[in-house]
Amino acid sequence: MIKTYLQDRAWLILFSLLGTGFVVAAAALGVFESGGGISGANICYVFILTAAFLISGFAIDYGRQRSFLLQLKKQQADVSSMQTGEALKAYRPQTEEQEMWTALISDINKEYREKLAHFSRQRQQHVHFTNQWIHHMKTPVSVISLLIQDGKKQSDIQHIRLLLNDIEEENERFRYGLDMMLHMARLDHFSIDLKAEKIDVVQLLRDIINEEKRQFIKRRIFPKLKTADDSVYIYSDQKWLRVVFQQIVYNALKYSPQNKGAEIECLVEKKEDRTAISIIDRGIGIPAHDLPRVFDPFFTGENGRTQKEATGMGLYLSKEICRHLGHELSAASEPGKGTAITVTFSSSTLHGNVTKL
Repeated sequence: MIKTYLQDRAWLILFSLLGTGFVVAAAALGVFESGGGISGANICYVFILTAAFLISGFAIDYGRQRSFLLQLKKQQADVSSMQTGEALKAYRPQTEEQEMWTALISDINKEYREKLAHFSRQRQQHVHFTNQWIHHMKTPVSVISLLIQDGKKQSDIQHIRLLLNDIEEENERFRYGLDMMLHMARLDHFSIDLKAEKIDVVQLLRDIINEEKRQFIKRRIFPKLKTADDSVYIYSDQKWLRVVFQQIVYNALKYSPQNKGAEIECLVEKKEDRTAISIIDRGIGIPAHDLPRVFDPFFTGENGRTQKEATGMGLYLSKEICRHLGHELSAASEPGKGTAITVTFSSSTLHGNVTKL
């Protein structure tokens, strides 16, 4: 450790001795010009005195820094440690340079730990979602297999039509599950797939309702689009925003009263520089103790236990997309009366977030 310490200060030692030599030479030259002389013993004495002061200074400085340098060497040997910055701080850096390096290492450690924790959570979430997704997809596979076996035994056209309707329903579950898996996979590379543009949100809602018209008809649920203007424009990414509204509409269909002529209301409200889009169902609602957690991943709550299709990922996916886009997503509900999921846009959203992604 001492050897390394002295090697790092080799130039300082060299120039100190050179400086002393030049001072002695200048002094000797002055003495010679005046007719005197300097003995070799005096010259040696000057160099010995300089070396003594250098050694004393380095000894004191090394004594101050020894514990810090030893800890630094120890941390170097254990590169797998993520506490290097904190460990060095505990040994009190003695110079401003050491304080700067310690602060830098501490910041790097902190950022590394945060990123590692983030990627670890992401990986666990993906593994959990994949396992859950596979579990949910096994159900329609099994049902379709049973329906096909049953269909082979039937010759009645009416019965075959009913079987085909059942197969179509299971196929819809497949479609929804595959879309969910695709969107989750793309979410990690959100900024690469982002395109900011001016969107007519009223027309977007009409398109989504038309895409899901078979679900509305089959469940005997009626969509109702309420807006003061035929066209309301906001700035966002159309493809990702479509995913958000598809998830919300699908949830509203799933939790609305089935085959009872219920309504799902799509309410578009424009106030000054803010636009709010609410999807309102008249379904079972969300219990008050579950409401704060509806956007958490894999959370299904009490209602999810009664719904075999619930994955707890639809609203989480919507929340994450809105967070990236800079839009606000909120939920309001009253058990037994229904739920309203609202996406709020402001004039400054998306523009300020695109550069951060």
